[in-house]
Amino acid sequence: MKKILLILSILNINFCFAQFEDKEIKINKYVHGTLCQPSETTETAALIIAGSGPTDRDGNNPMLQNHSLEMLAHGLAENNIASYRYDKRIFRMQELQFTEADLSFDNFIEDAITALQYLKDSLHYNKIVVIGHSQGSLVGMIAAKDRASGFISLAGPSEKMSTKLIEQISNQSAAYGDTTKVYFQQLHEKDTIEKVNPFLMSIFRPSVQHFIKTWDKYEPKKELKKLDIPILIVNGNKDIQINVHDAEGLKSVVSDAELLLLENMNHILKSEAETKKNEEGELIVHPDLIPALTKFIQEL
Repeated sequence: MKKILLILSILNINFCFAQFEDKEIKINKYVHGTLCQPSETTETAALIIAGSGPTDRDGNNPMLQNHSLEMLAHGLAENNIASYRYDKRIFRMQELQFTEADLSFDNFIEDAITALQYLKDSLHYNKIVVIGHSQGSLVGMIAAKDRASGFISLAGPSEKMSTKLIEQISNQSAAYGDTTKVYFQQLHEKDTIEKVNPFLMSIFRPSVQHFIKTWDKYEPKKELKKLDIPILIVNGNKDIQINVHDAEGLKSVVSDAELLLLENMNHILKSEAETKKNEEGELIVHPDLIPALTKFIQEL
Protein backbone atom coordinates (compact mmCIF):
# COMPACT_ATOMS: atom_id res chain seq x y z
CA MET A 1 0.00 0.00 0.00
CA LYS A 2 2.82 2.38 0.88
CA LYS A 3 4.45 1.65 -2.49
CA ILE A 4 1.20 2.49 -4.30
CA LEU A 5 0.86 5.76 -2.38
CA LEU A 6 4.45 6.60 -3.18
CA ILE A 7 3.90 5.97 -6.89
CA LEU A 8 0.74 8.08 -6.87
CA SER A 9 2.59 10.83 -5.07
CA ILE A 10 5.37 10.80 -7.67
CA LEU A 11 2.86 10.82 -10.50
CA ASN A 12 1.09 13.77 -8.93
CA ILE A 13 4.32 15.72 -8.58
CA ASN A 14 5.25 15.04 -12.19
CA PHE A 15 1.80 16.12 -13.32
CA CYS A 16 2.11 19.42 -11.44
CA PHE A 17 5.43 20.17 -13.10
CA ALA A 18 4.16 19.25 -16.57
CA GLN A 19 1.82 22.20 -17.01
CA PHE A 20 3.73 23.45 -20.04
CA GLU A 21 6.38 22.52 -22.58
CA ASP A 22 9.17 24.67 -24.01
CA LYS A 23 9.85 23.90 -27.66
CA GLU A 24 12.60 25.38 -29.85
CA ILE A 25 11.25 26.90 -33.08
CA LYS A 26 13.34 28.50 -35.82
CA ILE A 27 11.00 30.61 -37.95
CA ASN A 28 13.67 31.81 -40.36
CA LYS A 29 17.41 32.46 -40.32
CA TYR A 30 16.92 35.54 -38.16
CA VAL A 31 14.21 34.50 -35.70
CA HIS A 32 15.01 31.60 -33.38
CA GLY A 33 13.01 31.23 -30.20
CA THR A 34 11.02 29.17 -27.73
CA LEU A 35 7.35 28.32 -27.96
CA CYS A 36 5.95 27.72 -24.49
CA GLN A 37 2.82 25.58 -24.79
CA PRO A 38 0.40 24.89 -21.93
CA SER A 39 -0.61 21.28 -21.33
CA GLU A 40 -4.18 22.17 -22.34
CA THR A 41 -5.16 23.34 -25.80
CA THR A 42 -5.44 27.11 -26.12
CA GLU A 43 -6.21 29.62 -28.86
CA THR A 44 -4.42 32.44 -27.01
CA ALA A 45 -0.73 33.30 -27.34
CA ALA A 46 1.63 36.10 -26.33
CA LEU A 47 4.64 37.33 -28.28
CA ILE A 48 7.31 38.33 -25.73
CA ILE A 49 9.92 40.83 -26.95
CA ALA A 50 13.10 41.41 -24.94
CA GLY A 51 14.73 44.72 -24.05
CA SER A 52 17.83 46.49 -25.32
CA GLY A 53 21.41 45.33 -25.56
CA PRO A 54 22.54 41.69 -25.46
CA THR A 55 19.36 40.54 -23.70
CA ASP A 56 18.26 37.10 -24.82
CA ARG A 57 14.84 35.47 -25.12
CA ASP A 58 14.83 34.57 -21.42
CA GLY A 59 15.65 38.10 -20.21
CA ASN A 60 19.32 37.32 -19.51
CA ASN A 61 22.44 39.20 -20.53
CA PRO A 62 26.15 38.61 -19.83
CA MET A 63 26.05 40.93 -16.81
CA LEU A 64 22.85 39.61 -15.24
CA GLN A 65 21.21 36.20 -15.36
CA ASN A 66 17.65 36.72 -14.12
CA HIS A 67 15.40 34.58 -16.37
CA SER A 68 12.61 37.13 -16.00
CA LEU A 69 11.07 36.59 -19.44
CA GLU A 70 11.35 32.83 -19.14
CA MET A 71 9.52 33.02 -15.81
CA LEU A 72 6.93 35.26 -17.43
CA ALA A 73 6.34 32.74 -20.22
CA HIS A 74 6.01 29.86 -17.77
CA GLY A 75 3.65 31.83 -15.55
CA LEU A 76 1.40 32.61 -18.49
CA ALA A 77 1.45 28.96 -19.58
CA GLU A 78 0.27 27.93 -16.13
CA ASN A 79 -2.74 30.12 -16.86
CA ASN A 80 -3.32 28.45 -20.24
CA ILE A 81 -1.68 31.20 -22.32
CA ALA A 82 0.94 30.08 -24.84
CA SER A 83 3.87 32.32 -25.74
CA TYR A 84 6.79 32.71 -28.10
CA ARG A 85 9.98 34.45 -27.00
CA TYR A 86 12.99 34.82 -29.28
CA ASP A 87 16.56 36.05 -29.45
CA LYS A 88 17.37 39.24 -31.30
CA ARG A 89 19.44 38.64 -34.42
CA ILE A 90 22.50 40.23 -32.77
CA PHE A 91 23.12 36.89 -31.05
CA ARG A 92 23.89 35.26 -34.39
CA MET A 93 25.92 37.91 -36.15
CA GLN A 94 28.91 35.65 -36.76
CA GLU A 95 26.76 32.83 -38.10
CA LEU A 96 24.83 35.19 -40.38
CA GLN A 97 28.03 37.03 -41.37
CA PHE A 98 27.05 40.58 -40.53
CA THR A 99 28.30 43.15 -38.04
CA GLU A 100 26.54 45.57 -35.73
CA ALA A 101 27.22 48.28 -38.31
CA ASP A 102 24.76 46.47 -40.60
CA LEU A 103 21.97 46.55 -38.01
CA SER A 104 18.93 48.80 -38.16
CA PHE A 105 16.20 49.22 -35.56
CA ASP A 106 13.81 48.33 -38.35
CA ASN A 107 15.38 44.85 -38.39
CA PHE A 108 14.02 44.34 -34.87
CA ILE A 109 10.55 45.43 -36.00
CA GLU A 110 10.72 43.08 -39.00
CA ASP A 111 11.63 40.13 -36.77
CA ALA A 112 8.79 40.89 -34.35
CA ILE A 113 6.30 41.05 -37.23
CA THR A 114 7.67 37.75 -38.58
CA ALA A 115 7.17 36.07 -35.20
CA LEU A 116 3.69 37.53 -34.79
CA GLN A 117 2.59 36.39 -38.23
CA TYR A 118 3.98 32.91 -37.55
CA LEU A 119 1.84 32.60 -34.43
CA LYS A 120 -1.18 33.62 -36.45
CA ASP A 121 -0.67 31.96 -39.83
CA SER A 122 1.33 28.83 -39.00
CA LEU A 123 0.31 28.01 -35.44
CA HIS A 124 -3.24 29.37 -35.89
CA TYR A 125 -3.65 31.21 -32.58
CA ASN A 126 -6.82 33.30 -32.75
CA LYS A 127 -5.92 35.78 -30.00
CA ILE A 128 -2.38 37.14 -29.94
CA VAL A 129 -1.10 39.69 -27.46
CA VAL A 130 2.24 41.45 -27.88
CA ILE A 131 4.26 41.93 -24.67
CA GLY A 132 7.27 44.23 -25.05
CA HIS A 133 9.81 44.84 -22.29
CA SER A 134 11.86 48.07 -22.21
CA GLN A 135 13.15 48.65 -25.78
CA GLY A 136 10.90 45.73 -26.77
CA SER A 137 7.90 47.86 -25.83
CA LEU A 138 8.58 50.23 -28.75
CA VAL A 139 9.32 47.33 -31.09
CA GLY A 140 6.14 45.60 -29.95
CA MET A 141 3.76 48.52 -30.30
CA ILE A 142 4.90 49.09 -33.89
CA ALA A 143 4.62 45.39 -34.77
CA ALA A 144 1.23 45.06 -33.06
CA LYS A 145 -0.56 47.61 -35.26
CA ASP A 146 -3.29 45.86 -37.30
CA ARG A 147 -1.86 42.47 -36.31
CA ALA A 148 -2.48 41.83 -32.60
CA SER A 149 -5.50 41.55 -30.31
CA GLY A 150 -3.87 43.50 -27.50
CA PHE A 151 -0.62 45.13 -26.40
CA ILE A 152 1.23 45.15 -23.07
CA SER A 153 4.09 47.53 -22.34
CA LEU A 154 6.43 46.37 -19.57
CA ALA A 155 8.76 49.13 -18.38
CA GLY A 156 8.51 50.85 -21.75
CA PRO A 157 9.89 54.37 -22.35
CA SER A 158 7.51 57.13 -23.42
CA GLU A 159 10.05 59.44 -25.08
CA LYS A 160 12.39 59.07 -28.03
CA MET A 161 15.63 57.24 -27.44
CA SER A 162 17.65 60.46 -27.67
CA THR A 163 15.51 62.19 -25.05
CA LYS A 164 15.91 59.32 -22.57
CA LEU A 165 19.64 58.97 -23.18
CA ILE A 166 20.31 62.68 -22.81
CA GLU A 167 18.31 62.65 -19.59
CA GLN A 168 20.17 59.66 -18.17
CA ILE A 169 23.62 60.98 -19.08
CA SER A 170 22.80 64.51 -17.88
CA ASN A 171 21.84 63.08 -14.48
CA GLN A 172 25.42 61.84 -14.18
CA SER A 173 27.20 64.73 -15.90
CA ALA A 174 25.72 67.95 -17.27
CA ALA A 175 28.73 68.39 -19.57
CA TYR A 176 28.39 64.93 -21.10
CA GLY A 177 24.65 65.51 -21.40
CA ASP A 178 25.34 68.58 -23.53
CA THR A 179 27.84 66.59 -25.61
CA THR A 180 25.21 63.90 -26.16
CA LYS A 181 22.78 66.53 -27.50
CA VAL A 182 25.41 67.64 -30.01
CA TYR A 183 26.04 64.04 -31.07
CA PHE A 184 22.38 63.47 -31.86
CA GLN A 185 22.26 66.70 -33.87
CA GLN A 186 25.24 65.51 -35.88
CA LEU A 187 23.68 62.09 -36.43
CA HIS A 188 20.47 63.54 -37.81
CA GLU A 189 22.17 66.20 -39.93
CA LYS A 190 25.24 64.31 -41.18
CA ASP A 191 24.54 60.59 -40.51
CA THR A 192 27.71 60.39 -38.47
CA ILE A 193 29.41 61.84 -35.41
CA GLU A 194 32.61 63.67 -36.29
CA LYS A 195 34.64 62.74 -33.21
CA VAL A 196 33.43 60.74 -30.21
CA ASN A 197 34.59 61.51 -26.68
CA PRO A 198 36.35 58.40 -25.31
CA PHE A 199 34.08 58.45 -22.26
CA LEU A 200 31.02 58.12 -24.54
CA MET A 201 32.55 55.69 -27.02
CA SER A 202 30.67 52.65 -25.68
CA ILE A 203 27.39 54.39 -26.55
CA PHE A 204 28.34 56.24 -29.76
CA ARG A 205 31.03 54.02 -31.30
CA PRO A 206 30.91 54.29 -35.12
CA SER A 207 29.55 50.77 -35.60
CA VAL A 208 26.29 51.52 -33.74
CA GLN A 209 25.59 55.03 -34.98
CA HIS A 210 23.31 53.87 -37.81
CA PHE A 211 21.31 51.70 -35.40
CA ILE A 212 20.94 54.59 -32.95
CA LYS A 213 19.73 56.93 -35.68
CA THR A 214 17.12 54.46 -36.95
CA TRP A 215 15.96 53.81 -33.38
CA ASP A 216 15.60 57.52 -32.66
CA LYS A 217 13.19 58.13 -35.52
CA TYR A 218 10.42 56.44 -33.51
CA GLU A 219 8.67 58.13 -30.58
CA PRO A 220 6.80 55.68 -28.31
CA LYS A 221 3.92 58.03 -27.48
CA LYS A 222 3.22 58.65 -31.16
CA GLU A 223 3.42 54.94 -32.02
CA LEU A 224 1.14 53.96 -29.13
CA LYS A 225 -1.54 56.39 -30.30
CA LYS A 226 -1.74 54.49 -33.60
CA LEU A 227 -3.05 51.35 -31.89
CA ASP A 228 -6.77 50.68 -31.76
CA ILE A 229 -6.57 47.60 -29.54
CA PRO A 230 -6.71 47.20 -25.74
CA ILE A 231 -3.51 48.38 -24.06
CA LEU A 232 -2.00 47.62 -20.66
CA ILE A 233 0.92 49.74 -19.40
CA VAL A 234 2.94 48.26 -16.53
CA ASN A 235 5.81 49.80 -14.58
CA GLY A 236 7.47 49.29 -11.22
CA ASN A 237 8.10 52.12 -8.81
CA LYS A 238 11.61 50.79 -8.12
CA ASP A 239 12.66 50.82 -11.77
CA ILE A 240 15.68 53.13 -12.03
CA GLN A 241 15.96 52.79 -15.83
CA ILE A 242 12.36 53.46 -16.88
CA ASN A 243 10.47 55.28 -14.17
CA VAL A 244 6.80 55.74 -13.36
CA HIS A 245 6.71 59.03 -15.32
CA ASP A 246 7.29 57.06 -18.52
CA ALA A 247 4.30 54.84 -17.82
CA GLU A 248 2.19 57.88 -17.03
CA GLY A 249 3.45 59.53 -20.23
CA LEU A 250 2.27 56.57 -22.30
CA LYS A 251 -1.06 56.56 -20.50
CA SER A 252 -1.53 60.28 -21.17
CA VAL A 253 -1.79 59.74 -24.93
CA VAL A 254 -4.23 56.79 -24.76
CA SER A 255 -6.94 57.62 -22.25
CA ASP A 256 -8.58 54.20 -22.28
CA ALA A 257 -5.33 52.28 -21.74
CA GLU A 258 -4.98 50.46 -18.42
CA LEU A 259 -2.15 51.65 -16.18
CA LEU A 260 -0.63 49.36 -13.54
CA LEU A 261 2.11 50.61 -11.20
CA LEU A 262 3.57 47.79 -9.14
CA GLU A 263 5.01 48.49 -5.70
CA ASN A 264 8.71 47.57 -5.34
CA MET A 265 9.07 46.14 -8.87
CA ASN A 266 12.39 46.89 -10.58
CA HIS A 267 13.41 46.89 -14.24
CA ILE A 268 13.84 43.12 -14.48
CA LEU A 269 10.29 42.60 -13.20
CA LYS A 270 11.37 41.36 -9.78
CA SER A 271 10.17 42.67 -6.43
CA GLU A 272 12.84 44.28 -4.26
CA ALA A 273 10.77 43.39 -1.22
CA GLU A 274 9.90 39.84 -2.28
CA THR A 275 12.24 37.01 -1.28
CA LYS A 276 10.49 34.03 -2.89
CA LYS A 277 12.77 32.05 -5.16
CA ASN A 278 12.34 29.36 -7.79
CA GLU A 279 13.95 25.93 -7.75
CA GLU A 280 17.24 27.35 -9.06
CA GLY A 281 17.37 29.88 -6.25
CA GLU A 282 16.47 32.91 -8.39
CA LEU A 283 14.00 35.54 -7.32
CA ILE A 284 10.63 35.04 -8.98
CA VAL A 285 8.95 37.83 -10.94
CA HIS A 286 6.80 40.28 -8.99
CA PRO A 287 3.91 38.27 -7.49
CA ASP A 288 1.26 40.61 -8.88
CA LEU A 289 2.63 40.72 -12.43
CA ILE A 290 1.46 37.45 -13.97
CA PRO A 291 -2.04 37.61 -12.40
CA ALA A 292 -2.48 41.13 -13.84
CA LEU A 293 -1.27 40.13 -17.30
CA THR A 294 -3.41 37.00 -17.25
CA LYS A 295 -6.51 38.96 -16.33
CA PHE A 296 -5.92 41.50 -19.08
CA ILE A 297 -5.33 38.82 -21.73
CA GLN A 298 -8.25 36.61 -20.72
CA GLU A 299 -10.67 39.54 -20.82
CA LEU A 300 -9.80 40.52 -24.40
